[in-house]
Amino acid sequence: MRIAQLSLEGYFNYGNILQKFALHHTLKKFADDVEFLFLTDKTLFSETGLNLTVQCVINKERQNWEQKFWRFESVRQSKFKDFENLYIKTRFDFPYLEDIADEYDFFIVGSDQFWNPKWYPPHIFFNFVPHEKKIAYAASIGQPAIPEKLQDIFRRGISDFNYISVREEDAVKIINELTGQTPIVLPDPVLLLTKDEWLSVAQKPTWFKEKYQRGFVLTYYLRKLPPPEVKTFAAKNNLPVINILDTENYNHFTVGPAEFIWLFANAKMIFTNSFHGVAFSILFKRPFLNLEISNDALGVSMSNRIKTLLKLFALENRTKMLAKPLEIKFPRRDEVLLLERARAFKFLSEALTMS
Repeated sequence: MRIAQLSLEGYFNYGNILQKFALHHTLKKFADDVEFLFLTDKTLFSETGLNLTVQCVINKERQNWEQKFWRFESVRQSKFKDFENLYIKTRFDFPYLEDIADEYDFFIVGSDQFWNPKWYPPHIFFNFVPHEKKIAYAASIGQPAIPEKLQDIFRRGISDFNYISVREEDAVKIINELTGQTPIVLPDPVLLLTKDEWLSVAQKPTWFKEKYQRGFVLTYYLRKLPPPEVKTFAAKNNLPVINILDTENYNHFTVGPAEFIWLFANAKMIFTNSFHGVAFSILFKRPFLNLEISNDALGVSMSNRIKTLLKLFALENRTKMLAKPLEIKFPRRDEVLLLERARAFKFLSEALTMS
């Protein structure tokens, strides 16, 4: 069996590449060959690894901090590309999309916000692929509704999938109102892999020296700086802070996917506003706090996803500063992961059955 996999593309977001790897790794348990299709040309030098958006290209007239960011980002994205080269078989050559419809037994989209109407690519619904070959695994819309001008496109596109699963309850309602179908909710791909499977691809950062050996605070915040509670906690517990995405710290900003996994697995305490940051904290049973992000359009979507995840694992109290944040129990982790993985594997087994 040969499977084509599709998700959001690029080498800049940890959650994206790690969920892509997790689904790729899972699909290889069902098929002889799995290839990720890199179809769009939104970014520069996608095949070589220098995958910066046009806005990030260096301009000598820009301020020094922007030039420094470009240098840091080029290193970071090269690590993403190296990770993909090692673990995700990727195909870039597509003279005519229609010609590849017969090359694969199934085409599977997911997860991440691939069906987000804000940035959907023209191939979002695999219009060149027969209905019986199209599967959506934990696809996410990431918005409270589909804009009216796009509803016909989404209705036809989603309806043409043979098997559909989504990542959030919100997507169930949207798709049901749009198409009359009620898709199943399945876990994000990162939850499909065991702790040992993740650790098998983890890598300790080369700069991890003696000052971190006794423990460290890890922060992973998207679109904003970590909250002031981090400094207070770190000072009280006499722990250094590793702030992923800190544009002022070369080592921290240029963490690659394999190093990202290792840091989450070994942190003494984690502060994050990221869905995948919470997911990896749970996977590795690390103390964490998800202090709320701002309620902008993307923030509301992220917040809802995290709340759903925390409720699933009975960890709703981790959204505010606690008196003893290092004290944490994971009462439902093992039970929930076993159940969710069984549901996901059942879905994939049925969807990938050759007719």
